[in-house]
Amino acid sequence: MKFLLSIPGHTRTIPMGRFVEKALLALGHEVVVFNHERDNQVERLREKIRFQGFLDYKNRQLLEVVEATKPDVFFTIYGKTHDAATLRELKRRGLLTICWWLNDPFDLAQQYLPLSLYDFFFSNSRGTAPVYRHYHVREPHFLPVGIDPAIHHPMEGTEQQYDIVFAGDHHPIREKVVLELIQHHRVAIIGPWKRKISKNSPLRPHFLRHGYFTPTEMALLFNQARIVLNLHTWYQRWSYGVNPRLFEASGCRAFQLCDTKEEIRDLYVPDEEIILYNDASELPELCTHYLARPEERARIATQAYARTLREHTYQHRMQEMLRVCGLEG
Repeated sequence: MKFLLSIPGHTRTIPMGRFVEKALLALGHEVVVFNHERDNQVERLREKIRFQGFLDYKNRQLLEVVEATKPDVFFTIYGKTHDAATLRELKRRGLLTICWWLNDPFDLAQQYLPLSLYDFFFSNSRGTAPVYRHYHVREPHFLPVGIDPAIHHPMEGTEQQYDIVFAGDHHPIREKVVLELIQHHRVAIIGPWKRKISKNSPLRPHFLRHGYFTPTEMALLFNQARIVLNLHTWYQRWSYGVNPRLFEASGCRAFQLCDTKEEIRDLYVPDEEIILYNDASELPELCTHYLARPEERARIATQAYARTLREHTYQHRMQEMLRVCGLEG
């Protein structure tokens, strides 16, 4: 089977498109990658002068790739840049159309996508399925991300030098929670927060580095952490939907504290493979408890790591996608 994989070029810390390409290749499929980001200075100028014109140009470019490579399946991650006319043309040419949307539940896909034109639609949230059925998605499927074991893995001999690590983008709720937590514990932060927090914020001394980080840099940091703090940006707004850190930290055999989401109980066993909290007010006590118990942390982290390798790699995700779409074998 030949896939035309359309990837979003703007994802910096989670280049899931390349992980997907690698997984499909490993499963024996052909993959043609179309990166919708501007490829050169001329395209950057096009985008700056007229964004819609740039999108039209890139969609024409996509159809040229289809004509040249003759794929069987069009598979887009996010798919924000593909308009209805392009999708209709892909379907006219006989391609199966698949979208994997990963911004739920805080940024719903119907704002951007002609959902009815996708043959299959996958989301990182089970809870948003009723919304998508309302917008004429025949059957939304839950498909979270996973890990690439070549990137997200334990690094033997790495010293756990940080008590608590948080890696991720800024969000006001994250800032509020971490501000409270540093009153009790040492927290190391990495992420593009510099322009979002005040110049005299007490968080500034806790940053290992401001700015975006690579998956490899994140994996090293998780290996150096006694505790990885996971806090969804939709904490206490939606009870469903899971983020990539859930799997990436466990793939590094890191001990993880994560806010509760409905899907997690089907992915990891609470108290055995992950520790969940309902309210951030629980964090100081949880951190005190587990920082004093390295053997317990190691046991839980090791069990999460084993589960992740068994069930939560990108190959597992692509196998599930192929099964749902009837593309196995």
